[in-house]
Amino acid sequence: MALIKEILDGTKTLLTGMKVTLDNFRKPPVTSQYPMEKIEMTEAFRNVIVLIEKEDIGSHDCIDCKLCERVCPSFCISLDGERPEGLRRKRSTKFEVDFALCSDCGLCLDVCPTDTLGYSKIHDEAGYNRSDFLYDLLEPWADKEEAARERLKEIEAEQAAERARKAAAKKAKKVRKPAP
Repeated sequence: MALIKEILDGTKTLLTGMKVTLDNFRKPPVTSQYPMEKIEMTEAFRNVIVLIEKEDIGSHDCIDCKLCERVCPSFCISLDGERPEGLRRKRSTKFEVDFALCSDCGLCLDVCPTDTLGYSKIHDEAGYNRSDFLYDLLEPWADKEEAARERLKEIEAEQAAERARKAAAKKAKKVRKPAP
């Protein structure tokens, strides 16, 4: 009698499982069919950091202030830079990040004075060696650097002319004021 009860219970469980399977078989898939379908990442998605293009100069605007390097708790950022001839601000010449160490905390994005750091939307980064995760963030910008420097020189010249104009206007206003 116990054997018959076990067989009936097993059959009932099997039929219940088959019903659930058939019910879900008719529904559309819940998961994406990766890699055939690419997933659209949300704004909150965090992955490796990248340099963001500033539209006014057509390149990144990293000024080698090293704030991101100093604030990084993982010590994964390494910067070098120089002051190009004719510019008042420095430009980065090396911006290396070891993403094997990076914890995606976002502190580097928070302290960046030029807002040139952001998160990448690429979600399927993979590698076999630790060296696969050592990136030079300036590499994609190498061909745009000369044009960016020229545009920055133009912007600095415009700003200097504006400051000189304001100083001349202030001086002229001071001269026109009658002495009491």
